[in-house]
Amino acid sequence: MTKKFLVLGGAGDMGSSVVSDLAIHSDGEILIGDINEKSIDKAISKLRKKGVEASGIKVDVANRSMLSDSISKADVVINTVGPFYRFEEAIIEEVSKQEVDYVDICDDYDVTYSIFLGKRKYGNVRGRKVIGMGWTPGITNVCAKDGFSELDTADEINIAWVGSAADAAGKAVIEHTFHAVTGDVPMFLDGKISKVPARQFHREIDFPEPIGKVDTYYTGHPEPITIPIFLKGVKQVTVRGSLVPDWQNHLVSQFADIGMTENRIIDVNGVKVSSRQFLVSFVYETMEQFRAGGIEQSGFWVEVKGKKGGKKKTILYSGADRMKRLTGIPAAVAAEYLGTNKSLKKGIYAPEGAIDPAIFFKELRKRKIIVKKYVQTEEF
Repeated sequence: MTKKFLVLGGAGDMGSSVVSDLAIHSDGEILIGDINEKSIDKAISKLRKKGVEASGIKVDVANRSMLSDSISKADVVINTVGPFYRFEEAIIEEVSKQEVDYVDICDDYDVTYSIFLGKRKYGNVRGRKVIGMGWTPGITNVCAKDGFSELDTADEINIAWVGSAADAAGKAVIEHTFHAVTGDVPMFLDGKISKVPARQFHREIDFPEPIGKVDTYYTGHPEPITIPIFLKGVKQVTVRGSLVPDWQNHLVSQFADIGMTENRIIDVNGVKVSSRQFLVSFVYETMEQFRAGGIEQSGFWVEVKGKKGGKKKTILYSGADRMKRLTGIPAAVAAEYLGTNKSLKKGIYAPEGAIDPAIFFKELRKRKIIVKKYVQTEEF
């Protein structure tokens, strides 16, 4: 039976990457759900020129009736609509009511906490739901699972990412970045979730070329919340992030220090607006200046530290590619994977709880996304 894939935000930057991968690697039907009908038409026209048929449906994810109706038309839903701290929970509620599989690229820590550890329980979920199956979280979580599985005991999992304005488009990624560097953010330290100041605890990370060595800082991401749930016994999970060129880190830090990245309501000539929304719009409108000097590459890095056979071991993973490929392709791979993995029971999962690393890495290699892996051994 042919699968029907609904890609929410499918005409956007990240969603179009999901659609492109499904068009190449899946024989399922593709339904592009987006709020912008002109963008849907352009996306469908582009696919038809490549000999791929797709259909479209206008979806405002803030409209519950419209959202529910679109979900009912699919077997698998892939959600790429951000920022997720604004839209995710409503979408989870709607897909949980229907017998569909679901994958998203949720990268906001607060809504992830709410889904996995909050007071509200999603106990009667219909279908399988994989939350945070993109670049980071996503690839990083599967790397963490792979390293964890190779060790007798895993004590630390440290993650880092680097993004470039020259490698991004759309307001959602800008808003997510501001959200991730604002206030106190969760890290899993000494066996428990702790809130720590964002933009602190610098560490230099050597990413694959053409990125190279980059200073990274604590940022708010979902991995410290989900990894300890699914990979039992880990004592530390941290996430650091960075922007390139480096001057953008300092500028964003200054914005955060004066409260501009907060959702503070300010009065602009009698019009009340969110300081964050104002800043997002300003950066978006002046994006060409932020792209200057950047590279069209983003990267990930994962360090898993533990013990194997009486020896200390550190397993390192890293990779670099275009942001939308790193984000969209894993979501598409996971959506296809759910169709073939009948043993995964109904419920809500993070990537490390649902995805087989060997199969996942093989699929990434087919798409020329290479996960580099290094093992370092040290005697006690």
